Amino acid sequence: MMRGGALSATGRAIAMRCHALLRAAAPLAALLVPALPAAASTAPEAAAHAMQALQDDELSAVRGADGIAFNLNNFSLTSSLTNPLTLTYVSPNGSALTLSGLDLARTDDADAFADPYQLSLRPTAGGQEMIAIDFPLNAAGSQRWSLTADFANCGSFAAGSCAAGASFFGGTLQVLDLTMKGGGLYVAPSQVPDTEGIAFGLGTQLDIGSLSVYSRGRAADGTIDHGDVLALTGIHLVDASTGGVYMLADLDKHPGLINAATDATGSYLHLQVGWPTTSDPVPAATLRIDNITFTTAGVNGAAATTTNLGSASIASMQINYLDIKFRTGQ
Repeated sequence: MMRGGALSATGRAIAMRCHALLRAAAPLAALLVPALPAAASTAPEAAAHAMQALQDDELSAVRGADGIAFNLNNFSLTSSLTNPLTLTYVSPNGSALTLSGLDLARTDDADAFADPYQLSLRPTAGGQEMIAIDFPLNAAGSQRWSLTADFANCGSFAAGSCAAGASFFGGTLQVLDLTMKGGGLYVAPSQVPDTEGIAFGLGTQLDIGSLSVYSRGRAADGTIDHGDVLALTGIHLVDASTGGVYMLADLDKHPGLINAATDATGSYLHLQVGWPTTSDPVPAATLRIDNITFTTAGVNGAAATTTNLGSASIASMQINYLDIKFRTGQ
């Protein structure tokens, strides 16, 4: 009740109780309100998508870089001295060529991710899809390979072993500082009509520090005996016209072919580089060897004898046609 604009004692008591009830109910209201639907004054926003369409001007700024880049930084494959890695090719006539004690390694520059290999899928000039493995440009020659292996020939190989007295040990082959600069390996379905198989292109610019054959081989601890050696140092293979990458086989102009075939003799694995066409001549390569030497160990304490043959070069060479058949039957 109001009198003269002021609350009576009873009215004030009722007002104070209502105020206390409102204060007590405030926390409960805060919990309930978010759970209750409320009328929105504006429409709710659509949920965000994981992928969004781009405008034309945004798409024009995107650079295509499909594919995989990978590096073989400091790659190495070391053969065990007690159980060496061995590769054997057995010919149909029963002879065999063996590479054993294989060691393969690569050295690189300080940047482990510099100048990688590139694996991609892209169209050929004829519109087919090809798998392209582009080699590192390696302009500075930082990526260098080395290979060491013992080789032998067996005149009578059967049941996984060489007959007694039929083996000839050729020595140890060592390749040092092999660098490949640019080029790559490119494969696609066969482009020869009515012929199944894999067409390929292969090219590179090749430099080898040294290629040596040590006729006395290696000791049990893997140490090479340098007594007798044929050494070719400074081997360079480049395109004769450009001085750059030489395409041994070109997928668009002069492709190679790998397939399995069968003739009257039996089945075989076939490696071929077909004849060129008049409109697409075969590229020529230049091969240069800086130095060739023979070194023979001295006898009875005499000094070793070295015969220096100097340098050698081939100004222009081509592979117009290649046909190799690997047969497994006898």
